[in-house]
Amino acid sequence: MNLQERVRAFIEERELLRPRLGLVVGVSGGPDSLCLLDVLHHLAADWSLILHVAHLNHDLRPEAADEAQFVRAEAERRSLSFHTETADVRGHAQEYKRSIEEAARELRYAFLARVAVTVGVETIAVAHTADDQAETVLMHFLRGSGLAGLRGMLPKTEVGGQKLEVGVSDLRPAKRTSDLQIIRPLLTTTRAEVIAYCAERGLRPVYDATNQDTAYFRNRLRHELLPEMETYNPNIRAVLARMAEVVAGEYEVLQEVIKDLWKRVVRAEGLHVEYDRERWLTLTVPEQRALLREAVHRLRPDERDVDFTPLERAVRFSRKATPGRSCDVLGGLRLKITSKAVILSSWDYHPDVDLPLIDSTGSLPQHWEFVMESLNPGSWSLAQIHANTDQWCAYVDARKFPSTSVRLRTRWPGYRFQPLGMGGHSMKVSDVFVNAKVEESLRDRWPLVLSFDQVVWVASLRLDERYKVTEETQTVLRLSFVRKVTKVE
Repeated sequence: MNLQERVRAFIEERELLRPRLGLVVGVSGGPDSLCLLDVLHHLAADWSLILHVAHLNHDLRPEAADEAQFVRAEAERRSLSFHTETADVRGHAQEYKRSIEEAARELRYAFLARVAVTVGVETIAVAHTADDQAETVLMHFLRGSGLAGLRGMLPKTEVGGQKLEVGVSDLRPAKRTSDLQIIRPLLTTTRAEVIAYCAERGLRPVYDATNQDTAYFRNRLRHELLPEMETYNPNIRAVLARMAEVVAGEYEVLQEVIKDLWKRVVRAEGLHVEYDRERWLTLTVPEQRALLREAVHRLRPDERDVDFTPLERAVRFSRKATPGRSCDVLGGLRLKITSKAVILSSWDYHPDVDLPLIDSTGSLPQHWEFVMESLNPGSWSLAQIHANTDQWCAYVDARKFPSTSVRLRTRWPGYRFQPLGMGGHSMKVSDVFVNAKVEESLRDRWPLVLSFDQVVWVASLRLDERYKVTEETQTVLRLSFVRKVTKVE
């Protein structure tokens, strides 16, 4: 079976094309894209395909304009329509803080999408090969990607998954970029097979000298790392490509599990993703990590190769953090803990806070109340107190803390106390907030429980050493912030 037949079989197996379909073919003029154009042109004769050739001039090399004319000539030789633009890749990279590689990629996909919308087709064909797949998988691995990255490039993907900058004026009312799809017919074809095909067919592609420049990350993989890996396994490129195929299948299975978890745990989504905290805490760390990765993808679809480390750190934080605390995740996102929810949002998004925050008079919200209960000997034990997991509940020695002295108030500059477990050393209340990562906007309303003018408890965070319950304690005072129960008539 020759290359044309094998590519045709791959297209049919993966249902990438159907007869009488229109598609845009991205052609740079190099061997891969010229091979793709030639194969699809021959297939078009049997399937009545309508091909549109598209070439983006990246304007990065003096010969770029000549290459655009070369691709134009190849299109005209096959009587195909030709579309081209010149992009300011360096300007885009500088403005959006991208590498040249990333900027070129973003502008290229945006251009192909505009052409597809202009000519009224839904399919874009690009010339990624099995070697490109191996390089992509290795690149994602080195960047710490999850399964989504290790599956590499897919034979068919929606353009909506790419970062595009397609102006509204460029789109027809009946067509959106989310309607478009990218296909990769050469994804199981090696670069060596492409070169041999071009020679056999008398095709004379142009060669981009920058593809040899190891200053670019992908080129270092191609020319340095992969050849070194081939000394350990001569078939490493095929192994990586095959691994991508396997992981892609495993990823689809995992997505079904994530969908089920998402339905059970997510309470709201939109500008933020809100998980039910009680259900969240019943999940395993891998389940939480998968849900968090999915949320990052939904809130930041342009984030590629989301690293394991920030997700793992955020998940571990969510399992131990008290309400009111938050931590940075990535991409300008934070994870915030409330009494009822775990919320992923941008730092400038402020969902309603359900905490017992007080105003300047020491008053709680209407649905919260502060309760003091006296526990006599025999109704409590040190073991029970030490096992307390309710952060909004604390136990103090009643003899040291007369109930008539109790009051609530917010922090005051210079307030100090002696946190439990610090051997009597004093600490500023403001430092407790900083160490606990309490959101700054909440600190001026955070409840402090005082005995006269002395801080006894920074609610939910730290108790003062001097008021702790000991073996000598006779009567215990339980301090609690609780939600009022609404009576149903």
